[in-house]
Amino acid sequence: MKLNVFHFAVANLFNFAISNAIIAILVFTVLSNINHAQDQVEVSMMETDVANIRWELRELWAHRNATGQSIAGSEIDDANPLRLVNERPKNYSGEYAEAPPEAESVWYFDTKARRLVYVFSDGHQARYRLTGTTKLNRASLGAMGGIDLVLE
Repeated sequence: MKLNVFHFAVANLFNFAISNAIIAILVFTVLSNINHAQDQVEVSMMETDVANIRWELRELWAHRNATGQSIAGSEIDDANPLRLVNERPKNYSGEYAEAPPEAESVWYFDTKARRLVYVFSDGHQARYRLTGTTKLNRASLGAMGGIDLVLE
């Protein structure tokens, strides 16, 4: 009789260990998928900000054209595009010579390199420069008026 109770206890512990292992594998899979989804959301939000900035630059060009003004090349080449637009991204932190300390998921303008930079939550960066499209081999599909925000 004691042997049966012992085997029953061992079998229960074995089942418990197997169940915990399966649950751990499932939790790990779900958490890694959530992390991947968060990364994709961050990239999408950054790309949305870039699209909004490009639209604002098009609006600037259209407004200047409508009033008989033009945009000088010196005004746009390597300039901070966020100085030319009306609405800045909510996570824009300003102009700095290097990345702001503890920067995560923020935009800033690198004054040394003259680039608009997005710092992702994992630390890698996307750098954009404002330029005239006459200097480019190929501009983005929505480039208008000789202005474009180019990913480097």
